[in-house]
Amino acid sequence: MKKLFYLIALSAVAATTLIAGAVGTGARQDKDKMSQGMMDMPAMMNEPHHQLAMAYKENMVNFAKALRQATTDTNTVNTPFARVAVAEMKRSFDQMQEHRQEHMKAMDGKMKAMDEKMKTDMAGMMKDMDTKTAAIKEDLAALDKEVDASAPDSKRISSFVDDILKNCDGMSKMHGDSMEHKMTDPKDHKMN
Repeated sequence: MKKLFYLIALSAVAATTLIAGAVGTGARQDKDKMSQGMMDMPAMMNEPHHQLAMAYKENMVNFAKALRQATTDTNTVNTPFARVAVAEMKRSFDQMQEHRQEHMKAMDGKMKAMDEKMKTDMAGMMKDMDTKTAAIKEDLAALDKEVDASAPDSKRISSFVDDILKNCDGMSKMHGDSMEHKMTDPKDHKMN
């Protein structure tokens, strides 16, 4: 009886091992098939310029949140604070753009190797990213002009900041939804 139990247990272990090995091999083969003609998203996300661009975006978001907090529910604006915050937002935006361009150069060879569907998806995502960055650039210019006024309007500042945060949130969602990679928790950018 013990021998029978032992043989059944041994057979179960052997069968489990064989099934797990077959599933693992199949999963690797599926992954290999999927990656043919597609970009390696984790490698793209870990590319140094991409990491720096995302860090500068987060820096811009942090200054925008600080500025929004300082201008919400008030009619007066601490002008020196607002000017420094906007200057840092602009600097972070410029650095984000610089590293984004370097990232695109670094990924250019890999993008050429993508299949047509992936190229189309990436082109759509890049168009959306360009739209969001253009809107941020426009809002930053308007925000800079507002804080340079002799009496900045807190409601206008809050409005520009809210638009910037909305577009930054859209960028984060783009990474999360389109590339199956989540850079930040989207709730970090939600306007309360």
